[in-house]
Amino acid sequence: WLKRFAIVHHIHAISFRCSGQHCPHKSQKQHQSMALSMSATDSARRALCAAASVAARGAVRGAAPLAVAPSQRFFGSKNLCFSDRSTRILRNRTGEVVPTTDAFWEYVADEQSVNDAAKYQNNTENYIGTVKYPVGLIGPLKINGEHAKREYHVPMATHEGALLASYSRGAKAITMAGGCNVRIKDRSMLRAPVFFFDNIAHANDFYRFCNDPDMKAKLSAHIEKNVNHCKVTSLRIIQTDRKVHISIGIDSDAAAGQNKVTYAGDIVMQTMKEWYPKDIPESYIEGGFNAGKRVSVLHALLGKGHSVVIDTVIPKAVCEKILHTTPYRLQRFQKMHNRTNEFMGGISCTAHVANGLAAFYIANGQDPACTAESQAAVTHFDLWKDTPAMRTEDGSLYASMTLNSLIVATVGGGVNLPAFKAARDLTGVTNVNELAEICAAVALCGELSFYAAMESGEFTSAHWNMTHK
Repeated sequence: WLKRFAIVHHIHAISFRCSGQHCPHKSQKQHQSMALSMSATDSARRALCAAASVAARGAVRGAAPLAVAPSQRFFGSKNLCFSDRSTRILRNRTGEVVPTTDAFWEYVADEQSVNDAAKYQNNTENYIGTVKYPVGLIGPLKINGEHAKREYHVPMATHEGALLASYSRGAKAITMAGGCNVRIKDRSMLRAPVFFFDNIAHANDFYRFCNDPDMKAKLSAHIEKNVNHCKVTSLRIIQTDRKVHISIGIDSDAAAGQNKVTYAGDIVMQTMKEWYPKDIPESYIEGGFNAGKRVSVLHALLGKGHSVVIDTVIPKAVCEKILHTTPYRLQRFQKMHNRTNEFMGGISCTAHVANGLAAFYIANGQDPACTAESQAAVTHFDLWKDTPAMRTEDGSLYASMTLNSLIVATVGGGVNLPAFKAARDLTGVTNVNELAEICAAVALCGELSFYAAMESGEFTSAHWNMTHK
């Protein structure tokens, strides 16, 4: 079993994600040769995975077949569900019966979830059903962006009481103030293959080779030629002792780009082995410099995905009526909160931006694990004098955020699975940049309302009243 797993993992690591096509190669040798070929296109690489498991099993001479129960439906069949509603039996991958309750067949392996199993075959292995997550709606939320230019109603998924009431209040304050301004600074998904050498001198030779401007331009062109819908936005060469990281940034259009940039990383690994005149002892697709699915200073400063800035000015009257505090008191409290966060060594200088991002990501079919990176943001409140002669304490509230690592998409991954697409359609989003601007606006709604609830002393009572009805 371990040998079979290792070979399947190796072939998938080379050829990556399956597009559902059949492998065009007649033999396993041709299949692996194509997987290693530097001339393989992105679509060819994806197609390889369809036969990877079969080829791997055959590669282990004398390997016993996997134990499969007669009623079980595995990968390669049309219905990829381990839950059999006709017998109300749930089996695991090896065919063993897993105990269930009546609630499982009503809420997880319900009729629609089992019948729709084929729709999830590229997203969920060992599929048994779906979990229904509560979804609420906030809005109208007025956005004055370059791509989002109207009022929106936004679905958010959470089971935390009071959260959506708070975000709704923030949306109301922003809309009454005339909306929020949003701009996208950059788009760049990252992957950083690492190359190991025997000592720092050998590593430094490779570092200088890769860091040459002509080599960077040549490598960028090679990546774009071999990966569809991929524009190289950056190539950063970083040496740490005897290791050299090549951080690749790409713009993958409407996709988040996490798979695309992995294909690009594989191309860089194979290309360097061919182009570099000396030996490269070891290389790996990721050495940790990408900091995937975890918060880091990289995400706060350099950015990953969509880098977005947003601001709004909330008049004093709106602040007092909707947020139950004054601009002066609110900005004073927010600055104190940020200073404390900095003192504690926090990377994300926000109130609770992860709350809104996670709820937005889940409802709209984004990868919720990316909340780890996306929360590396900065919130800033200040006083805004409406006229030069106005006293500062009578001014409006200026509120802004910098979110350098919003990871959103409108194609690829699970974004167009049935429930996610249906929920996202409520916003009427037409492109990924519009979605990113909405996401940033949602984040600002939560920051405004959270800080206001804290400063006004309503935070505790609001949670109690909302969760004890």
